[in-house]
Amino acid sequence: MLLRILLPIFIIIGSIGVTVALVSNREQPAQEELTEASILVEVMQPQVEDAYITVSSQGTVEPRTRTNFVSEVSGRVIEVSPAFVAGGFFRNGDVLLKLDDQNYRAAVSRDAASVATANSLLEQERGQVYVAQREWYRMSEQQQDQIRAKDLYLRQPQLEEAEARLVSAEADLEKSKADLAKTMIVAPYDGLVSAKSTDIGQFVSAGSAIADIFAIDYAEVRLPIPENKIQYLNLPSSVNRAGDHDDSLATSLEVELSSMLGDQEFHWNGRLSRTEGVLDTRTRVLFSVVQVSDPYNLYDNLHQEPLLIGTYVNADIQGQLLEDVIVLPRFAIQANDLVWVADQENRLYVRTVEVVTSNGDEIYIRGGLEAGDRVVLTRMENPLNGTLVETQVQNNPLNILN
Repeated sequence: MLLRILLPIFIIIGSIGVTVALVSNREQPAQEELTEASILVEVMQPQVEDAYITVSSQGTVEPRTRTNFVSEVSGRVIEVSPAFVAGGFFRNGDVLLKLDDQNYRAAVSRDAASVATANSLLEQERGQVYVAQREWYRMSEQQQDQIRAKDLYLRQPQLEEAEARLVSAEADLEKSKADLAKTMIVAPYDGLVSAKSTDIGQFVSAGSAIADIFAIDYAEVRLPIPENKIQYLNLPSSVNRAGDHDDSLATSLEVELSSMLGDQEFHWNGRLSRTEGVLDTRTRVLFSVVQVSDPYNLYDNLHQEPLLIGTYVNADIQGQLLEDVIVLPRFAIQANDLVWVADQENRLYVRTVEVVTSNGDEIYIRGGLEAGDRVVLTRMENPLNGTLVETQVQNNPLNILN
């Protein structure tokens, strides 16, 4: 009876002993050393340098001279130049249109006859004046005193009237000759026809539009320059004092224009020749004008591709030299002028930099970085000071996409 009671107790005690023995003899698991994780980032090594600032802008190419060509006389169009088509080029002095000049030639003949008649009448009057003067000097003083209208007796009013008639007739002849010359509509400069309003056989009235033309010696691009960028450009004066030599093109700023035509980018060189001299009160920009010589390559073949009127272009204007600055890509600057840097121990820290100015994809800074700092270019989510990073140097940071 006693054995039946103690047997379960002995079994429990034995089980506990076996368990203790197994636990005490168990092998301990291998301990792994914890290592700090690092982030792979791209960095650039900034260099202090002297750099020319480039101010970027955009604008549309316009002709320097645009003319709404009109006829000064009336007539039917009887001849048209082959260049008188939309897109046609012409030279200064080329005859673009000829009008029927029959009536104008008749007017010239009629006015020439009037001049001849007036000249003949004047000569007759001069002869009568000569006769009257001879008679006057043959008179005694008593006879002369009896003539109250001496000038009328000597035919001075008649002579003046004959002279006036000749002047009037000559003026009419000059006008009729000018009208006859205007029946040949001549190009006033080297240019291009952008649109035409008449053609052969049509009747045009004096003052009616014939075509829209523009000059092709220069093209112009009107560029807005922000107020805060004006200080970095040596802009030419918009005022030329009377008597001053106009050498604006000799001293103007160089400008590089570019535009995408299809899938290819083309470039043109121009010069910032003048400013409009007034800040826009709404946008706070100063408009400047860039001139491009021979935009259609008709004279010297200056450009790799003609610069067509109406082309939208990007412009880079060469500015002043900034000394002791660091040029960083814009995407490396965070809000409040902050940049992330990797120090000599590859730890991540934030720095506040002094931004001098910016242009397009570039930021010009001065101060805020220390020797050995490498500017982080990689965008990171919630970075922390002191984070360990693994760096990879990027030699062309401006080619990195945002």
